[in-house]
Amino acid sequence: MRAWWQLSKESFLTLRRDRIFLPIVIAGFAIASFSNLASNWGFESFEKILFDLGLVGFRLTGGIVAILWGVRLVTDPLQDRSIELRVATPTSRSVWLLGRYTGLAICLVFTGAVFAAVWQLLMLMNQFGAMTNLQAWSLGFLFLEWITLGALGLLMGTLAGFSTALFVTFALWLGGLLAPIVAATLDPSVAPAQKSLIEFMADVWNFQRFNLVDQVTAGAHTIMMSDLIPRLTWAGSVTVGCLALACLVFHKKDLT
Repeated sequence: MRAWWQLSKESFLTLRRDRIFLPIVIAGFAIASFSNLASNWGFESFEKILFDLGLVGFRLTGGIVAILWGVRLVTDPLQDRSIELRVATPTSRSVWLLGRYTGLAICLVFTGAVFAAVWQLLMLMNQFGAMTNLQAWSLGFLFLEWITLGALGLLMGTLAGFSTALFVTFALWLGGLLAPIVAATLDPSVAPAQKSLIEFMADVWNFQRFNLVDQVTAGAHTIMMSDLIPRLTWAGSVTVGCLALACLVFHKKDLT
C-alpha cells in the first residue's frame, strides 16, 4: 500500500511539473467566458446555449487531458527506460501501473473541482443560483467519463507506442460517442442482422451514458435511480475492466 501511494504521488508530481494545472484553469475560464458570450448571440434560449457549449467544452477538454496523460504515463517511462529501475525493486508491475493511474485520477479530480467552481461562478453571475441536483450529476458524469478515458488510455499505452495508442484511444472514444447516434438513426431498410449488430455495439460501447446535457437543458432537476444505476455500473465495469486488462498485459510485456 505504501509503494502504491508513493507511486501515486510521483505520478501526480510528474503532471504538476509539466505545468498541466495552469492551462486547465485558463481553459476552464475561457470555456465559461465563451459560453456566456455565445449565449447572447444565438437564437436558442440563453440557458440552453450556455449549458450546451459550456458542458461540451468541459467534456472535450477533460477528455483530451485524460487520454493524453493516460497514454503518456505508460509510454514515456517505457521509451526513456526509467521503468526498468522501478520494476527492478520489489514493486510489482501492477502496483506501478495502478499507482500511475491513481496519480492521473487525482489530477482529473482536481480538474473537475476547478471546472465545477468555474461553472458555479458562471451560474451565479447569470442569476441561475446554485446548481440543481441534476446539474451537479451532469458535471459528475463528465468527470467520471474522464476517469474512464484515463483507464482506457492507460490500457492502450501498455499495448502500443504513444502515437498509435493515442490514435486508437481517441478513435474508441469517438466510436462510443457516435455508435448510439448511428443506432438511433438507422434506415428502416437496413438488414435485421446488421441492425441488431449495430444496436448491440451501441449498447455495449456507449459513451453517451455520461451525457446528461439534454436532460439539463430540457428543464429536469433530478435524475431517477433507475437511470443512474445503469450508467454508474457501466462506467465502473469499463474502468475496472480496462485497468485489469492493462495489468495483465503489462505483467507479460517485455520491457527490454
